[in-house]
Amino acid sequence: MCLACEEDGIWLAYLQSRGLLTPDDPAAATALFANFPVQPVPLQGDTDAPQPADGAKPEPAKNPFICDDPTAG
Repeated sequence: MCLACEEDGIWLAYLQSRGLLTPDDPAAATALFANFPVQPVPLQGDTDAPQPADGAKPEPAKNPFICDDPTAG
């Protein structure tokens, strides 16, 4: 597990211990985090990069989120 995921787990456990978040109430989590700013993450297919002229497929972008990469060690 990466450090960011571990920190999220610790933070959520703390909120549950204070009664601010219940595991069976997704609406409580939505209300709790509603005021935090959100920065949308672009999808992998949403690029404005020019396409290669020879018709070859472009190299896929490297995933910046190590948690999503099962081959990351």
